[in-house]
Amino acid sequence: MPPVLCVVTEYLPGGSLRTFLSKRRGEILPLEDVVRMALDIACGMEYLHMKGVIHRDLKSENLVLAEDGSVKIVDFGVSRFESECNAREDDPGTYRWMAPEMLCLKPYSRKVDVYSFGIVLWELLTTLLPYEDLSAVQAAFLVSNKVIYIQIICFSFYLFSFSCIEGFG
Repeated sequence: MPPVLCVVTEYLPGGSLRTFLSKRRGEILPLEDVVRMALDIACGMEYLHMKGVIHRDLKSENLVLAEDGSVKIVDFGVSRFESECNAREDDPGTYRWMAPEMLCLKPYSRKVDVYSFGIVLWELLTTLLPYEDLSAVQAAFLVSNKVIYIQIICFSFYLFSFSCIEGFG
């Protein structure tokens, strides 16, 4: 009989980033909050990538909020060491957040997480679900064939203090 393995993690009461954003649909989050959350995600990705791990399913549903408002990466079910990735594996991620090379079953690297991070950044700025007017399969088909791209929204940026973020500013 194979051993039973369990993962024990801290309790994160804030729920998923997707739920947080859904409750604020159509609102513009304060830019300082967006930057703080983005830095938390980027630091988590940097740590994974330094260890040679590709998450492969980075999305707002796999990002959770801690009590202090920090964002943490969860759900490593399809993660792989970069050296062990197989481009021919079936659907290693979630279509709306998948990089085109994964959708087309082409060789890929940790850059697929960076692509997914870009989609999450768009979510943070808009509070919307990516390609929400399309089914996941339609979005995958159109992205993989370079027919549609995530719409970039221009914002008027302003200066704000990074003093609340350790090590920045």
